[in-house]
Amino acid sequence: MYLPILSSFLIPVFFATPWSAAASLDKRSITCLKVGATAKASWTNNAGQACTFTGIVGSNYGTNNAGGDYSCNGRCGAGCSGTALGNVYTQDCFSHDICSYFNNASGGASDANCGDAYDAAIDDTIGGLAAGCSQANPSNAASKLFGEPTCS
Repeated sequence: MYLPILSSFLIPVFFATPWSAAASLDKRSITCLKVGATAKASWTNNAGQACTFTGIVGSNYGTNNAGGDYSCNGRCGAGCSGTALGNVYTQDCFSHDICSYFNNASGGASDANCGDAYDAAIDDTIGGLAAGCSQANPSNAASKLFGEPTCS
């Protein structure tokens, strides 16, 4: 007698949970990168310019001028050891890391230069492990980056 009432309550609640939204992420929007490979980061800055920079996935730039950890560039999470769902390396996380390094970004989605890149990396951070983008972190010594991004 109580089972149909309970079932009719639980089924809609189950399907309305955030888990079902996370489970339906579009994996096609996640592009995995290999540590050691060359990749092109791209983002739009606060002046509306398209910016690019070519670098090595998993590179270790040490800290930027604002003190942020830029080891394991392209890893979805802070540096090589920050909170993350696996050691996932993706295109969107690489673009956000490189943008953040050059622009001393802070504030996540609200950052004027890198907020859009941050937003683009969210699905990679959540779904990159399921998409098969996880791999071992490199142990590169910090090496300051030379060069600047191209923006136009």
